[in-house]
This record gives sequence, structure tokens and C-alpha cells, in this order.
Amino acid sequence: MHRVVTKAMVTQNGIRKRQIDLGPWQPSEQHARQWAQYLESTGRYDSVSVQSNGQESPMDAQAMDTPDEDMFLELGN
Repeated sequence: MHRVVTKAMVTQNGIRKRQIDLGPWQPSEQHARQWAQYLESTGRYDSVSVQSNGQESPMDAQAMDTPDEDMFLELGN
């Protein structure tokens, strides 16, 4: 799972502060990168990056061509 993280300086009540927005988790890294590219193109953010939580999405697991049942049987359980 991946999400887009944006950072920008904002002014609230005359005080400048850093605003960090953590976007929603996306099932696809490619989808998150597309959003990051779009958000970066707006010029509204100082920094735009893609963050991973280290977990695979169900779509990524299917792409490995190894069904969960086969992995379970290979382990001898």
C-alpha cells in the first residue's frame, strides 16, 4: 500500500507553519505515483513524495502467480 505525502508552508492567523498532509492509502504504487505527479505539477507544495507501509496490496499478491493455497501446502501445513 502506498500514499502521497505533501508538505507546504501555510499562513494561519498571521503565523507561518509547515503543513503535512498524509493522503489515503492506495492499493497500487503506480496509482499513488500518478497522484504525486499531478499534485507536484500544481506547484502548491514544497515537497511531494510517495510513502509505503511495506505491505503488499491484494493485487500485488496476485501478480506473484503464487496463490495463497499453494504457499500453504508448500509449508507442509
